[in-house]
Amino acid sequence: MILDVRNIQTFYGESQALQGVTLQLEAGETVCILGRNGAGKSTTLKSIMGLTPPRSGVVVYEGKPVQGWPAHRIARAGIGYVPEDRRIFPGLTVRDNLDVASYQRKGSAARWTVDGILKKYEMLGERADQDGATLSGGQQQMLAVARSLMIQPRLLLLDEPTRDWPRLSCSRSVS
Repeated sequence: MILDVRNIQTFYGESQALQGVTLQLEAGETVCILGRNGAGKSTTLKSIMGLTPPRSGVVVYEGKPVQGWPAHRIARAGIGYVPEDRRIFPGLTVRDNLDVASYQRKGSAARWTVDGILKKYEMLGERADQDGATLSGGQQQMLAVARSLMIQPRLLLLDEPTRDWPRLSCSRSVS
C-alpha cells in the first residue's frame, strides 16, 4: 500500500473540517474524491501533504507515518501536490518554474527533466521563455502538473485538476 489514511480529524481553528476520513491507495491505483463545495476534498489532500495537519489520525506513506511532517519533507519523500489555485511563480519563465521544483530523491531515477517535460508537453516547450503567470488558466494548470512531476513523485495529488469537473479532487499514483 502506497498511502494509508486512517481516521484523520482536521480543524481550521476550532472548526472541524474533517471527521474520521479514511482511505487506502495501492501503487498504480487512481482514487477520486467526490463531493459538494465544502465537503472536505481539498482539506483531505492538504492534510495528507502536511499543509493543514490533522489533529489526530494517521497518514502513512510507503509504510512510514508522515503526519506531523512539514510539507517540504513529505514532498521530498515522494508525494507531488498540485493545488487548485496552481500557484505559478510570477516573474519566472515556464522553464524556471520547472527548474525551481527540480529535485532528485535518493534512490529514484530522474524520469522527469525540464527538457523532457518541455519536449513531451509541446505547448509548454513553445512557451519555455514566457513568464508562467501570463499563461492561460489551462496552460498554468498544465505547468503546475508538470512542475509537480519535477520532484519525481511516486504519488501525485491533484486538487481540482480541471475546471471542467469543479467538484472533483483526485489522488493519482504515478508509479
